[in-house]
Amino acid sequence: MSSYETAAKIIDRMLSGDRANIFASLQKRAQLVRLGNRYAVSALGSGFVYIVARGVVCIETTAQADIHAVTTLLYEGDVLIPELQAPLPELTLTTQRPSEFWKLTMTALAEEAEQNPQLRKALFLLPQVQNARAQLHIAAMSGLNSEERIAAVLVEIGAHIGMQAGGAISFDLPLTRYNIADYLALNPDTVSRILSSLVSDGIIERRGRFQVSIRNWRALVAKCPLSEAIIRLHGAGKPLLMG
Repeated sequence: MSSYETAAKIIDRMLSGDRANIFASLQKRAQLVRLGNRYAVSALGSGFVYIVARGVVCIETTAQADIHAVTTLLYEGDVLIPELQAPLPELTLTTQRPSEFWKLTMTALAEEAEQNPQLRKALFLLPQVQNARAQLHIAAMSGLNSEERIAAVLVEIGAHIGMQAGGAISFDLPLTRYNIADYLALNPDTVSRILSSLVSDGIIERRGRFQVSIRNWRALVAKCPLSEAIIRLHGAGKPLLMG
């Protein structure tokens, strides 16, 4: 069994246990915090755990002057511990739309996990799943060309947050073209050109500034050699077809 199949089975088991209910016990101990479009990780403070309650959040760093890199995408339910992040310069949380986090102390989290075996298991598994996604992203960055990378991120977002309706998979794009460029180490103009080509080919449709509909999921999947792995990690528990 390949590594991504193993990870997918773990995610399926987590989702079958209803992750929202698993984390529900934390809400009485957590503070709901709303962050703006840019927020320094250093300002989050130490000794706290943040769980994404709403939105898709980029972790961004300024590798060199005027050179940005998005290192990670955090989805709902993902865990962030500020002091365990890499010591990169100007590490920042960025979102296209405001996001929400549950914030609680390490002590409170440990106490709740001690009383709730399902929560304890989820807290053990979630970082492993996030690590598997990071490994997959590194593989995509190392081995895919520009078009394949764009297809990869659209498959990722579509599998993770997309909703099926009328034969299409639709979602509000949580990243600007600049975020996508920084996440995929591409030029923003290259991102725009490839997205426009996908629109011209009838594979995706843009509606307004944010909404994307994948009109031909099969064609998009075929453009990325890692699509199967991406769907297994990001689409576990959802009825997205592989072919």
